[in-house]
Amino acid sequence: MDPEICCIKECEKPVEALGLCVNHWRLNRKYGSPVATQSHSGQFRGLSAKDRFEKQVKKTVGCWTWIGGRDKDGYGIFKGEVADVLFKRAHRYSYALHTGDLLIGRQALHSCDNPSCVNPSHLSSGTAADNMKDKAAKGRSHAPFGADNVHAVLTEAQAQSILTDPRTYTAIAAEYNVAASTIGSLKQRHSWGHLSGKVVKHARVGKQGEMSYAAKVTAQDVLAIRASTESGKELATRFGISPQSITDIRKFRSWKHVN
Repeated sequence: MDPEICCIKECEKPVEALGLCVNHWRLNRKYGSPVATQSHSGQFRGLSAKDRFEKQVKKTVGCWTWIGGRDKDGYGIFKGEVADVLFKRAHRYSYALHTGDLLIGRQALHSCDNPSCVNPSHLSSGTAADNMKDKAAKGRSHAPFGADNVHAVLTEAQAQSILTDPRTYTAIAAEYNVAASTIGSLKQRHSWGHLSGKVVKHARVGKQGEMSYAAKVTAQDVLAIRASTESGKELATRFGISPQSITDIRKFRSWKHVN
């Protein structure tokens, strides 16, 4: 056989790579076989999610390579449910299917650094912070983060302290001379995502009675309303509030602290 001709029977096209012509080489790369039948829209019709998944995986002793569609980052695209939870990525579906962990609010991390791998033994559950630490440890973080970022206005120690600071964003921002939005971004884990530890949020306590910015009557007005025998409409007109507000005051749905 001519070594410069494709090794597939009855194909006489020139070799592109691996002894295959360009067409058979592409089939081999995409579907795992140079003679694979190209996919079509109806080939998975009527199959369960598990069967559809299995048909698009090439298993080896190491990685299980996803040979179906992939996104721009190389992750397998697949829709399937496990315990009524819908997954849209092949590696997440595989991890949930084989381990029972539904990854609620968590990510499926690759130990093999192969985004197209769906082998559950190469996957683990972790947070976004875990993922960023893993990227940094393996040298896959393209942009500096935390204090190494040229735009950082806080030190790592300050950012860690802010995570557990129970004060309002405005109060914290004033102390560190930054914008309140900077504190909000950190607390909501949009920035400094590699930091560990639980976020302590500010406990909002609403101001009562006359201290509330929305108050339209005084405590004395409230006492007079509750003691009055006038109708709600008459009291509403006299005090300049709605009849519903009069009802809420009388039934202690508002101004509960005044009695």
